[in-house]
Amino acid sequence: MPNTNVVSKIVLSLATAAMLSIGLAATEASAAGYHVEDTAITDNFPQWDRLNIRKWPASHSKKIAHIKRDRIVFVERCIIKQGADWCKIRKGWKQGWVNGRYLRTGYHTFAEHHP
Repeated sequence: MPNTNVVSKIVLSLATAAMLSIGLAATEASAAGYHVEDTAITDNFPQWDRLNIRKWPASHSKKIAHIKRDRIVFVERCIIKQGADWCKIRKGWKQGWVNGRYLRTGYHTFAEHHP
């Protein structure tokens, strides 16, 4: 009969390794793309609505905050994922990912052009 402590340690080690590999994959995905390091304006959605800020660059990712239209945000970087540009933004304490089609710089959105 195997020792319960040994089995628990093995299961914990495997779970930790799996979590690390998932974290590394997410880091690699978020590191790819292009750096922006500039400001943009939230746009292209109704004035009464709010833009969801997500934990990861995906529409099914957890919503962690929201922001109103016509707000200036700092865009750190963007990635191209599943045919859409996702951009990591920051506004005060709010920070996360939004779809680039809702960020405007001049007359263009991040969904329309690439550096």
